[in-house]
Amino acid sequence: MIAVKFFIILHPSALLVSHMKKPIWIVLPCLLFGADPPLTLEDVLARSRVSIERLNADAVLAEGRRQVKEVSGILRESPLVSVSAGPRTNSARPSTTDQTIEIDAPLMLNRVPAHRLASSLDVAAEVFYSAAGLENRLTIQQAFLDAWMAEQIETIRAEDYSQVLSWIEIARARSESGADPAFQLELVKGELLKSHMDLEEAKRSRAMAWVVLQSLSDLPDAPQSLDYHQDLNNFGTGGNGIAELESRYRDGALRRSAIARQNVEMSQINLQAAISNSRWSFSTSHTKESDDRITKIGFAYRFPRLGESSAIKAEQRARTETARRSTELALADLDIRFTFALQAIESIIDYPDPPDIEPSLEALTLRLVEGKDQPSEAIPMRRQFLEYRIAKLQRLHFLYLAHAELLTLTSGNKP
Repeated sequence: MIAVKFFIILHPSALLVSHMKKPIWIVLPCLLFGADPPLTLEDVLARSRVSIERLNADAVLAEGRRQVKEVSGILRESPLVSVSAGPRTNSARPSTTDQTIEIDAPLMLNRVPAHRLASSLDVAAEVFYSAAGLENRLTIQQAFLDAWMAEQIETIRAEDYSQVLSWIEIARARSESGADPAFQLELVKGELLKSHMDLEEAKRSRAMAWVVLQSLSDLPDAPQSLDYHQDLNNFGTGGNGIAELESRYRDGALRRSAIARQNVEMSQINLQAAISNSRWSFSTSHTKESDDRITKIGFAYRFPRLGESSAIKAEQRARTETARRSTELALADLDIRFTFALQAIESIIDYPDPPDIEPSLEALTLRLVEGKDQPSEAIPMRRQFLEYRIAKLQRLHFLYLAHAELLTLTSGNKP
C-alpha cells in the first residue's frame, strides 16, 4: 500500500481575523489512501513470538521429567550388558569357544523421591505456564507503552518544530520592519535548531523502542502508529479495594509459580541425593564353557568412599538452603513490585487532570504577531509549555505501566 499525504500549512498572520483575536492553525490532509489503522496491544499480542518465560518453563519441566524417567521402575539407571567370547584349548579334545553374557542393573530401592518429583511437576506445570503467559504479556505491554510514548513524544516534537518554524517568519517580518532588533530573529533561529535536534532525537528513540517491541512480536520493520486506551478510574485501590488487591496478589500465579518452582527444586535435590546413596545393584550372568552351561544370579553392593556420605549430605543441605533463599528473594521482588505499583497509582491517580494548553500556545503566537511579546520573552514560555505537554504524557505512561504491573501480579488466581 502507498499512502500519499498533502499538508497545507498557512502562516498564522495570514489567518488572523480581527474579531477572533487569535491565530488559526490549519493542517489539511487532502489525500490519504490505503492508510493502515493503528495497532492495538491485542494486535501485537496476537503476533507475539514464543516467550523466554515459556521456554524457561518448558526447560524446567523437561529436565524434571527426564530425571524421573532416568529412575523409572526400580532401576537407578539403564542396565549394563557385556558380552565376551574366547577360545578354549584342550590337548585331549578339539578347541571350543567359551561365551559369556553379563547384566548389571543398578537398583533404586527408595522410590519416594521420584514419586514426589513427578507429583510436584504435575502440580507446577499449569501454574508455570500461567505465570509465563502473564509475564510475557507484561513484557510486551511495557514495550508497547514505551513505543507508544516514543511516538507521542515524536508528535509533540514535530508540532513544536512546526510552531518554531512559523515563528521564524514572524520574527523575520518584524525584524525587517524595524519593530524588533535583529538578534530577536537570531534567537528564533537558534531555537529552531534546538527544536530540530530534539525532533531527530525523538525519531531515534521511537525507532529504538520499535526494535524492542519488534523483538517480542512479528511486526513490520518500519514503526507503525500505536493506539492504547485504559480506564484510569478503575484501579480499585480505595477502601476495601486495596485489601482485595492484596488478597488476589497473594493468590496470584506469579507468587504460586515461585513457590512451585521451589517445590520442584527441592524434589530434584532429594532425588539426586537418593540416587547418590543408592548402592545396590542386581547382577546376572550366563556362560557357555565347552559343553557346560552356567547361570548366576546375585546382588552387588558398592561401599562408599571415605567421607562420601557426609559430602552428599552437606551438598544436599547447601542446595536446599540455596533454593529456599532464592525463593525468598523472588517473593520479596514480587512484593516490591506490587507495593511500588500500588503506591505509584495512589500517589498520582488523584492528581488533577492537566488542562489543555493549545489555547495558550495559540495566544502566545498571537502576541508575537501583534508585537506584545518578543521572541526572547516567548521562547522561555514556549519551553515551559513543551515540558508541560511531555510531563502530562509521562504521567499517563507512568499510570499505564503501574496498572499493567498490578494486573499481572493479581491475575491467575486459583479457580
